[in-house]
Amino acid sequence: MKYGIDYRFLPKGGATPVDNTNPVDVEVDQDQFALIPNVGDFVDIPGDDPGMRNVPLKGKVRSRLFRYVLNYCYITIVVEETDEDWAKLRPKHANN
Repeated sequence: MKYGIDYRFLPKGGATPVDNTNPVDVEVDQDQFALIPNVGDFVDIPGDDPGMRNVPLKGKVRSRLFRYVLNYCYITIVVEETDEDWAKLRPKHANN
């Protein structure tokens, strides 16, 4: 089975997630490995990797949707903007 992971951003107070520039941010086969953040997890994707997403994404996972079509699982992860202090979330050795 192939998996396609799409991250969408939900602005604080927004009702609808914003699409990004790529319909699928990450695509993996059953022989590959990918970390899929869970609801409540924090994510910070800088957006400077042309092989993935070129739009920064930072926030807390609000929901995950798994849609199965034949031998493909399309995963939509909604990341909601938060007021969390990111300095407290990062390890001391992390940059930025």
